[in-house]
Amino acid sequence: MKIVYCLPQLYKPGGIERIISIKANYLAETCHYDVTIITAIQKGKAPYYKLLPQIRLIDLNLDYDSLLKLPLFTRIYKKRLLQKKHKEILSNILYQIKPDITISTFTHEASFLPDIKDGSKKILEFHFCRKHKQLMAKAFKFPLITRFAYYLKCWQEENVIIPKYDQFVVLTEEDKLSWSSKIKNVLNIPNILTFRTSPTINTTRNEAIAVGRLDAQKGFDILIPIWEKIHKKCPEWILNIYGQGEDETKLKKLIAEKELKDSIIIHQASKNIIEEYEKNSLLLMTSRYEGWGLVLTEAMQCGLPVIAFACKCGPRDIITNGEDGFCIDEGDENDFISKTVLLMKDDNKRIKMGYNAQKNVQRYSADKIMPLWINLFNKLIKQ
Repeated sequence: MKIVYCLPQLYKPGGIERIISIKANYLAETCHYDVTIITAIQKGKAPYYKLLPQIRLIDLNLDYDSLLKLPLFTRIYKKRLLQKKHKEILSNILYQIKPDITISTFTHEASFLPDIKDGSKKILEFHFCRKHKQLMAKAFKFPLITRFAYYLKCWQEENVIIPKYDQFVVLTEEDKLSWSSKIKNVLNIPNILTFRTSPTINTTRNEAIAVGRLDAQKGFDILIPIWEKIHKKCPEWILNIYGQGEDETKLKKLIAEKELKDSIIIHQASKNIIEEYEKNSLLLMTSRYEGWGLVLTEAMQCGLPVIAFACKCGPRDIITNGEDGFCIDEGDENDFISKTVLLMKDDNKRIKMGYNAQKNVQRYSADKIMPLWINLFNKLIKQ
């Protein structure tokens, strides 16, 4: 079977890039599928995550990122021109490859991929949550005119783009329920675990970890003031933040203002993040919105109990509240602090919840999730 994945790039770390790389490797190695990954702009760089040599990489050299600096209406016009070029190049490639399945990760090609009549079934793999662009506009405090544009984009996605696909796949049951009244062919297939093996559990160190891009979505500007209050009750604990992004300077300034330089350390993103999870005893997540929350399953696989706000979407699906972590109502900072301090002070409870986390998260192993994808591929081909 021939499978094609389309996504913007593979040279930067990120949840989508990580998951697609793992799934592509699985399909190529375990199923012996012919797998191609087509990127819009790779900039001549190697993939951040390891790919098997038999996976074909094709880069279209279409720089969408350069459009972000342009004024709104100029950007819209230039993007349409670039998408026209994108569609033409991608069409030629798909007609040459003749894939059975072509998968969009809901980025640049999403709006026109179903219009390419190369014979392949088209899947839209949605790594976000419904109305994520509205949540993004609010979180990043975009200007009013930009917010309006994002609201229109949400309408277009729901009413024009998504219905054209043979299958629409979301990551959580929560998100599926949100979409089901609007989109009839919506299917929930969770993300797979990112580590091949589960490390030995060691939650005895007085260190907590938070992982993600340093931007408004991930809510580190929420976490730092929360940690200030936690620090007063558990001063021996350290918070390690791993990530990179546009808010790094602002977050470091906030840490300095709150005199937490010795208690909060921002580290660069790690290619071997499993080693960093192993050095910590607890994961904290204060995202404003997610599509899944990959750091939750990664930490749980390493035997860490997790504490997260119940943002859309992911935490409600992943966390068994009170058993392998705590899913906190959005905005309830007092409960977040209370549950974190509880686990910091109760070693036995923290260790037990860590064991539960490592056991429960196995429902997302490749052996359980990838057959769902394979069954979907076979079903679509038979239609």
